[in-house]
Amino acid sequence: MSTLPDSAGTEIYGGNNVEYVTDTYLVDKNTGTIKKVGGGLEAMKQAAEIILSVERYRNQIYTSNFGRELNKLVGKPPEYVASMLKRRIREAFSVDPRFLSVDNFSFNATNLGSMKCTFDIKTVYGMVSGEVEV
Repeated sequence: MSTLPDSAGTEIYGGNNVEYVTDTYLVDKNTGTIKKVGGGLEAMKQAAEIILSVERYRNQIYTSNFGRELNKLVGKPPEYVASMLKRRIREAFSVDPRFLSVDNFSFNATNLGSMKCTFDIKTVYGMVSGEVEV
């Protein structure tokens, strides 16, 4: 005995997943104004910059899985910071399916006790470079 009548059409929607082009308001850093609406690699560069500049859990406007989580690494030993930076940077970009991978990490420790990390981000539109400092 079925719970729904035969005429209920219990077939699940069989539509295809479609990736839509995401046009983004591209901001001119010099003037702080929106210069145009665009997409592609330029939009991915801007998205990467935003992800790397937002500390996770700090602003309620962002979801809890958006941004980076680097403030807790301040003051830790350089070896620990280097290993955790890789994981936390990859985790920050894993939320957006347009970012495919993060590789080629390079670490430079400074005399002031900070560490600069550069890396390459592979996107669906091409390669973008990234940089953070702890």
